[in-house]
Amino acid sequence: MMKKSMPVMAHLVLGYPTLAESLATAEQYIAAGCEILELQIPFSHPTADGPVITQACRDAVEKNNVTVEDCLEAIAELRSRFPQQEIMVMTYLNRLFTFGIEAFTTALHDLHVTHLIVPDLPVDSPLAAKIMDEGIQLVPVVAANIRPERLYKLLALGFDFYYLMSDFKITGSGFSLHPQLQEIILVIRKKYPDARIGIGFGISTPEQVKLVTASADVAIIGSSLITARMEGRLEGYLAQLAG
Repeated sequence: MMKKSMPVMAHLVLGYPTLAESLATAEQYIAAGCEILELQIPFSHPTADGPVITQACRDAVEKNNVTVEDCLEAIAELRSRFPQQEIMVMTYLNRLFTFGIEAFTTALHDLHVTHLIVPDLPVDSPLAAKIMDEGIQLVPVVAANIRPERLYKLLALGFDFYYLMSDFKITGSGFSLHPQLQEIILVIRKKYPDARIGIGFGISTPEQVKLVTASADVAIIGSSLITARMEGRLEGYLAQLAG
């Protein structure tokens, strides 16, 4: 039985440690009540990610030879079994170019996936506009030390979900909240009251989830979940997060 939703956007790398096991992990996230699944299509050199996610990506690509097609088929399996679960896809630009931008956006439409996170794609670029024109919402990854003029430029593009970095660092680092975050959130809320905000990078404990969701909509957790899965304690860790 699916538990009550908890304000967590739970990340996993498709194909790690195997494709079948990543699907089983996604099912555990759903059963625990994670509000959003962030499913990463692996790339061998994920520049925005820390060592845990980087190694998971490399294992998926280099050891398991996981392809974009494999990942889309896995997402289709999840969608057929859990049609109401919100899913966001995350990947890197190289994977999109290799597969084909139009083919990829069409696949996301078919899977009823509306949001795409591409950390190395400037969301105000012509290519980003093309993806948005295809009806896919890009999710800007906003650095905690973003300049005001850059933030206002992003806001003018009308995104409906913002991924804020908790501090200026890579994923899996120690937890800290940049002092500028609250001001960024206030600016977004004033301009787009209905836009959702997630905060990620370094979140690992229930206390940190509560701290983050006091002002954001969801806490984004990746490295800690993957580590818990590697160490055979994922079920207990999810229960701890759910409280």
